[in-house]
Amino acid sequence: MKAEFKKEIWTCFGGAFLIMFMIGVYFVYLPWNMERLNISETQLGVSICAFGFANLFANQFGARIMVPKIGTSKTIILGTIIFSYLPMVIASVPNYFYFTIFFIPIGIGAGLIFPVLNSQIAIIEQKTKRILIPFTQACFSAGSLCGALGAALFIKYIPDPRITFCIVGTLFFIYASCFYFFGLEKKYEINEKVEVFQLPKNNILIYGFLLMMNFATLGIIIDWSPVWLTKELGAPLFLGGLIIIFFNGGEIFARVAASKLINKFGDIIVGSYFSIISCIILFLSILTSNLYLILLGILIFGFGTANFVAVVLRQAISETNESISITVSNLLTLGFAGFIFGPAIVGYLAELINLTFNMYLLSVIWAFNGLALFYLIKKKYIKRKLI
Repeated sequence: MKAEFKKEIWTCFGGAFLIMFMIGVYFVYLPWNMERLNISETQLGVSICAFGFANLFANQFGARIMVPKIGTSKTIILGTIIFSYLPMVIASVPNYFYFTIFFIPIGIGAGLIFPVLNSQIAIIEQKTKRILIPFTQACFSAGSLCGALGAALFIKYIPDPRITFCIVGTLFFIYASCFYFFGLEKKYEINEKVEVFQLPKNNILIYGFLLMMNFATLGIIIDWSPVWLTKELGAPLFLGGLIIIFFNGGEIFARVAASKLINKFGDIIVGSYFSIISCIILFLSILTSNLYLILLGILIFGFGTANFVAVVLRQAISETNESISITVSNLLTLGFAGFIFGPAIVGYLAELINLTFNMYLLSVIWAFNGLALFYLIKKKYIKRKLI
């Protein structure tokens, strides 16, 4: 690895960890906020839809306007500053209307962070010839895991959630200054002229659709599992993060080992086979209605599906002639479009049927994604052989 990129890499890893740490903390507090404001599952789905629309706008605005003008690092800094204290504001609002309104700027902040951070690490990966995207995903998982664990301690020792979010928000400001000094310099970026907006090419659309289905249902684990544990399984609030902890635990192990796994088995096994097998195991574990077996199934599910997004990004980047920042932005814009319809559907089904049904649905949809990815990679391999 080139020495000049070490600090940039670790800065990206730190950012990935911190953003998901905040999200992990917030969603453990979500049942408390829903009860405080008397919010239903369907209403929460609408709020997350507002987040999704704002995220779509910020994804494209960041990649096409901000990044060419000021670079990836400063775009991430701006998103971090916007995002920092908004969870504290959402934990303080007096009613559902303001709860939903503040999901819009938090979606903009996240939209300037997630795709651009992935773009920056993809640029560094291309320059260093190292597999870095999966390890960045591992930092996302580690942040979510530590956030869920930290929330249990915060709930026990800090009575006012607003104090918790104020502390974490301050960490964001400190991190923004670190990114200013240690982020990727604009001179290292791939400077390509950004074309006017046009629909992504067919292969990017297909990969984006897989991410869309992934993101549309990811909230079943990240957003809804604390509600599932506390409302349907009767767990106390401080244990609401158990599903997130086991899911992220499996993810972290797989993503840290991703470089070795991909080098040994290849993208098709790591991205597709692992996903399909782990989805089957999760489905069977839920059928048992045994919490311990379900947690084991969640752990395996987290491991098996951990590198799906990284493999999709790697495959898509290898198949396009567009710049990395635009390709990643288009992919994640399509992916985050899942937040527009996914949360509302999940919330409606939670009220109409139950959250357990959504867990079954999650395993079925992600198994389908694994099968579709298998087809796409096989198709590409066959095409290369013919050439």
